[in-house]
Amino acid sequence: MSTRRGWPVIALAMAVTSACTVERDQPNLVGQDIRFTIIHTSDIHSRLFPYSFVPNTFDQDYGLDPNCKPFGGIARITAIVKDIRRTSPRSLWLDSGDAFQGAPVFNEFKGEAEMRALSLAGMDGAVIGNHEFDLGAANLFDKIDNFSQFPHLAANYAFFDRTSDARSLRDVVRPFEIYDVQGLKVAVIGMANIDTLTSISEGGNSLGFRGIADKDALERWVRILRPITDVIVVVSHLGLDEDEGLTPSQVIDPNASLPLNGIDLILGGHLHIVTNPPKILPNDDGSQYCKTHDCRTVLVHSGAFAKYVGKLDLVVHVGSSNFDPENRSRIVSFAYQNLPVQSNTQDPATGKCTKPLPQDAQVAALMWPYSVKLNQDIDLGGVFSYVQPSGNGKILRQDPSGGDSQLGNLVARSMQQQPGVEAEFALTNSLGIRTDFEHGALTNEQMYNVFPFENSITVMYLSGLEVQAMLDFVSRRSASRGCRTQAQVAGITFDMVCHGTCENIDPTTGKPAEACAKNIYLGDNCRATPDGPVDPTKCARLAPTGLYRAAVNDYIAAGGSGFDVLKRNSSKQDTGISLRDSLTVYLTKQRAACDGVSTDMVPDDTDPDGMCPGSATPAAVAMNCRKVKERFGPISCLDQNIEKHDGRIRPVFE
Repeated sequence: MSTRRGWPVIALAMAVTSACTVERDQPNLVGQDIRFTIIHTSDIHSRLFPYSFVPNTFDQDYGLDPNCKPFGGIARITAIVKDIRRTSPRSLWLDSGDAFQGAPVFNEFKGEAEMRALSLAGMDGAVIGNHEFDLGAANLFDKIDNFSQFPHLAANYAFFDRTSDARSLRDVVRPFEIYDVQGLKVAVIGMANIDTLTSISEGGNSLGFRGIADKDALERWVRILRPITDVIVVVSHLGLDEDEGLTPSQVIDPNASLPLNGIDLILGGHLHIVTNPPKILPNDDGSQYCKTHDCRTVLVHSGAFAKYVGKLDLVVHVGSSNFDPENRSRIVSFAYQNLPVQSNTQDPATGKCTKPLPQDAQVAALMWPYSVKLNQDIDLGGVFSYVQPSGNGKILRQDPSGGDSQLGNLVARSMQQQPGVEAEFALTNSLGIRTDFEHGALTNEQMYNVFPFENSITVMYLSGLEVQAMLDFVSRRSASRGCRTQAQVAGITFDMVCHGTCENIDPTTGKPAEACAKNIYLGDNCRATPDGPVDPTKCARLAPTGLYRAAVNDYIAAGGSGFDVLKRNSSKQDTGISLRDSLTVYLTKQRAACDGVSTDMVPDDTDPDGMCPGSATPAAVAMNCRKVKERFGPISCLDQNIEKHDGRIRPVFE
């Protein structure tokens, strides 16, 4: 082992280096340009089995073909990873967290299947994501301790002193890992999520740890690891909230504010976006080298929900001394591919999506018993409603106006009217609704696509002043995101002033706010048209001294996404009723008719059995297509009139 590169130092780091437990001659790589491949996944969210959805424009731009469904699945991800490794002898597979929660397999097996599958698949290391704690720290410890065979990282967690001899999460989570990749020394530091774990700053919390400031955690470990490793990678799950739905140009990546000195690569998660090409962050470490060379940190996000595998090929020039910034190892070039995880690819000969992508046989065999048990317990293919807005369009989660959406209105209404809740109004965060309702049969599995997380309805009593403060916050937050509402409501109407003259003070600046909520009224059908004024004869104006029964989701009730006014409220009661179940029940109670036409006459033009030969005239299609009731039974039908966009949230620029 070469002493010139500083390996006999820092006993602490070497003590945890799992890859150096066997003595062997080390190749002398000094002065060489070494190819090294990072395989990156993030936010898998329990998508261990292939699933179907309609890729949006961004998904398609990054390679997902709408005709090549189903997408995802750990057996297919494993096949892609093994294929990469066949041509990349020096490689690491790193994950940016949130392997848990988002599909029924997690609800059923509580993380066991995820840990076993990722271990067998060959994952090398992962940072802790916030959804890993959805069933508590004890459950996470149990699943790591019993089923995981790869390191779990969190450098920014400080565990409390032990109160017993029992093993716990602190025994299976480490701040970093050093990998010996055929002579190339790679340090991986985990930066776990803090901001969405709302109790982490409270002493004696149930998680068993408190957060360390990102800057402090990174600087501590980089100072130790930089002199003894060739490459420093930060694998992170940082961020203030769940930013899926934003375009990459709208996201201000929190990783960019990290102290970059000495960090070569950041693998980001939590934002559910793809950065292709990767983002380049300037990183001048003060050396003479950086005066004549382009010193930089590479930042990569590789998407979410098992839709992609990121492949980052690096060329690392191995220096003679990692103690010396002038002569340390550095990344000198890179190439990134974002590989879609889909069932087939286009056959070059025919142009059709018929060329199968393989699945790994070992992982598929591991997952088979879980699939059988899951389908015995949950009818994922069960159809309970049919979506047919005029023109075969979608029921949208985001309205083009930037205000309330039809799907958002449906969700909020189901919360408000849920038996046992019966609130005066309901509010939920827009980003908690993850996808649109596509035209055609609505299945239980698709409801998991809309609500992948187990958010439940919380009831609380809010004063008029608290309601005002809450909607002012919604307006400020929405104004910072293109005046697109970050909340969905039922039973309440307001003008979301994104720029105007407001009486309240912006708590972030201490100056008069330019964004606020005005003309707040309680009730329904308050506007004659979505763009019109409120009719005060139909609805009651919010009274500052009034007291109102509200239904919100448990995430924002606990202060998630910045809803501090709800966190401070002491009247909240969690009903335990999931938003998914509430919406499902509400939809089953709708009429079995779309646009006034009964389902025994509505044609199912998505019928895969060839009953619709295709015709230029709607009348011919209706004649030849099997009818919805004939195919699915007496289910409800959702048209454009059910909780349509009605201006209950009206974006305003004064």
